[in-house]
Formats: sequence, structure tokens, C-alpha cells
Amino acid sequence: MNKEFRSLFQSFYNAGRGFLYCVNNERNIRIHLTAALYVLLFSLFYDFSLLQYAVIFGVIALVIAMEMINTSIEALVNLISPSYSGLARIAKDVAAGAVFVCAGTAAVIGVLFYWDIMAFQRIFFFFADSPAMLIPLLGMAGFSCWFVFRGPGKVAKRIRKKSDDIRSR
Repeated sequence: MNKEFRSLFQSFYNAGRGFLYCVNNERNIRIHLTAALYVLLFSLFYDFSLLQYAVIFGVIALVIAMEMINTSIEALVNLISPSYSGLARIAKDVAAGAVFVCAGTAAVIGVLFYWDIMAFQRIFFFFADSPAMLIPLLGMAGFSCWFVFRGPGKVAKRIRKKSDDIRSR
């Protein structure tokens, strides 16, 4: 493998590792990912154009990227200023505010795109005609709560701990 390819592969690996760190350790990014999943799932009941889908994916990416930037700023501030500092608080609050602005804008775009009484009726009749489809939806809701509040990192640690306990017996 040549040096340039290894460097490119390493940069993708590092980016993936950063994303997984956020998913494992940051509840807010799990909230955004869960919301994105539901936004995309319920988009199936709408007749969105390619441009509207491009906006939806762009807004999702922007919110997730801002959350990741916020996490990196918080980590950097904690490294530089381990004790309390008013300036450190400002840096963290402003970074969190940037995420808030992006998420709020995403919510407004969501309301503008998804507020359609006919689509609400299609969703209602879909589940009224197929009540069995409520089971996967409720299962997804349960999984979403688990994903947001427990996170894959905590569950993986718990599984490893239990398997270590079993091995030590």
C-alpha cells in the first residue's frame, strides 16, 4: 500500500472514530440521530421532491456536524482550562448555542415540510388499516429511548463486564 493511500485510509478511520466517540459518549448526538431516523422514516408518507430531500439531508448533516464541533470545543476547553473559568464557560455556551440555532432551524424547516394535513391522514389510515404495524413502531420507540438514554457505549461496557464476570466464575 502506498503512503498516500494509507494516509487517506487513516484520515477516514480517524473521522469514523470521532463520530463513534460522539455516538458512544454524547446523549445529544444520539437525540439528533434518533430524530433524523424518524424524519426520514415519516418522509415516506410525503411526496417530497429531490430538492426537499436534499434540504432534509443537508439540515440533518449540519445539526450532527455542529454537535460534533460542540463536543470537540468542549473537550479542547476542558484540556486548556481544567478548573472553572468564565471564558471557558463562554466558549462552551457559545458552541452549545450554535447547535441550538442549527437544531431550531432544522425544527422550523421540519414544520414547514411536514405540516400537511393530507399526509397526517395518510399516516393515520396506514396505521388504522394495519394495526400490526404499530408493533414495529412501538418497538422502534423503545429502542430509541434505550439508544438515547443508555447509549451503545454503556451497553457494550455492561455486556463486557457481564462476560468478564462469567469467565471469572
